Amino acid sequence: MPPDYITSPSGGFAFGFRAHDSDPTKFLLATWFRFGDDNSSPESVVWFAKASSMGSTPNATARSVLSVPADGQLTLTDGSVELWKAATPSMKRGFVLVLRDSGNVQFLGDGGVLRESFGFPTDTLLPGQSLQGFLFSKRADTEFTTGRFSLAAQNDGNVVLCVDLFTGDIFENAYWDTGTNGPKGNTTITFDDLGQLSYTLYDGTVHSLILPVPAGKNYFQFVRMDPDGIVRTYVRPRNGDGGKNTTSWTVSGTLPDEGGCKMKTTRMQGMCGPGSYCVETKERLNCLCPSGYTYIDTQHSDSGCTPKLEQKSCGEENIPDKFSLVELPNTTWEVSIYYKKFPSISEE
Repeated sequence: MPPDYITSPSGGFAFGFRAHDSDPTKFLLATWFRFGDDNSSPESVVWFAKASSMGSTPNATARSVLSVPADGQLTLTDGSVELWKAATPSMKRGFVLVLRDSGNVQFLGDGGVLRESFGFPTDTLLPGQSLQGFLFSKRADTEFTTGRFSLAAQNDGNVVLCVDLFTGDIFENAYWDTGTNGPKGNTTITFDDLGQLSYTLYDGTVHSLILPVPAGKNYFQFVRMDPDGIVRTYVRPRNGDGGKNTTSWTVSGTLPDEGGCKMKTTRMQGMCGPGSYCVETKERLNCLCPSGYTYIDTQHSDSGCTPKLEQKSCGEENIPDKFSLVELPNTTWEVSIYYKKFPSISEE
């Protein structure tokens, strides 16, 4: 069993130590929706401690402790090892930790709110939460490490979706943007109580990114930068029972709203790795391998595919029977130096 956690006044959220699905001896310091027996779903986790927005995720153990030591800084330790610290402005001393019904964890001191989880989002925004920086995806749905994709409200006023910022700059790695960059910047992304994801420009004008669902206040909601590079809003009916009798979250909106498989950057063609192809659904972009190929990394399907068998040379004689053409219906190949289109030939 994981160590203790605290709950919000209504009981809708929990904050504390949450076991990893892949290894129950390791724990996240996290905030999650609390729906009866649904606590095991990684989808319910809306915040987790990280060293920085692009940094590592500390793994706690059964002996780990979250405390406020003599310096007044909220600190996660494992024995004598400091795993994580929530530094406050000017190192002001705090003494009270509270979890609000909004899902916001606040660290309070003599100066009021010294630090709050809403100010340091990971991959998720909750209703009433804003973003003036980056929202990074996880590497996979059950893997709480920094992933490949990010949503950013840039200083120049542009709202951008990027891939692989570890290996390049925003200009090279952007695959979608609002085109609102200008000299004054100060763009803010907001997820409101009705479930609308929008951005506000320096002049106060508000522009929608994902429209709200009808009667949005009747739903639990969140927006997430998903591991496949698509931003999605998720809803779950309240039902007057705290959502306990509703078994799952459903997707209510996406950004981009279509064509996710065809997104590209100056360095990348499509959202899947080499040797694979993309199939788009509302819930996920699925990277699949053609017949005779297998994933380079079975844990991450977007890594690409490689042939299962050793490839023979097409220049060898008397081996045409060792090659076959396999039809992929309703599939198109993007422009690539590795691909050339020939007129189709069919045999009667």
